[in-house]
Amino acid sequence: MRLLLTSATSDMGRSVAGLLASDHDLTLTDLTPHAEGNPDVIACDLDDDEATDHLVDGIDAIVHIGYGGHFAAATDLLDVHTRCTYNLLTAARAAGVPRLINLSTLRLLAGYPPHLTVTENWRPIPEVEPLMLAAHLCEYVCREFGREGGIKIANLRLGFPLIEGGTEAAAASGESAALAEDDLRAAINAALVADLTNGAQSANSPAPASFRTVHVQSPIPDARFLLNGAKSVLGLWEGRGAA
Repeated sequence: MRLLLTSATSDMGRSVAGLLASDHDLTLTDLTPHAEGNPDVIACDLDDDEATDHLVDGIDAIVHIGYGGHFAAATDLLDVHTRCTYNLLTAARAAGVPRLINLSTLRLLAGYPPHLTVTENWRPIPEVEPLMLAAHLCEYVCREFGREGGIKIANLRLGFPLIEGGTEAAAASGESAALAEDDLRAAINAALVADLTNGAQSANSPAPASFRTVHVQSPIPDARFLLNGAKSVLGLWEGRGAA
């Protein structure tokens, strides 16, 4: 599958690229200041222009870094995660790109007490700081496109921290919301082929809407977040702490 990966030179982008490189044909892109000096990365500022249209041409799916990309001033962060995301989705839908995977964060729900069994139905309570607000607003942009139809969107809220290795390494970390890199790879690959329309909002409309939020952390004992959505939507882990 030919995938477009945004924010490819960020730490998160490099991690995701490394996980997916053996499974897919990756096209890497980043904003011009970050792409300069990286010959394998296409510089694109995700404006409403021909450059963004060309970027998505022939792409089978997009993996969008909606959290954990580059650090920047608040204005720039919010611009990238709202206006630029809007432009990317507009171009993708017009080009017939069938699917986008938005990599968000479970930190949006970290304000709830740890003993509560938080699911995808709980409302995010982001902290009032640019990184969290940007991630929250990015989800809103993706959700509205999903509701309108024409492109399927999987909003994966990722656990934290990201741990090198497999589920066992995440369990050994002592972090209740940890996500192992191997589990992240499995979740992205599953989201690329999952039936996101099933049970999605407005699924019976003429242009079926498709936007699904799924919590993705490693299925470790006493995991902080329930993984029922990962099982029902992605076909992965069964319930909390189930391998």
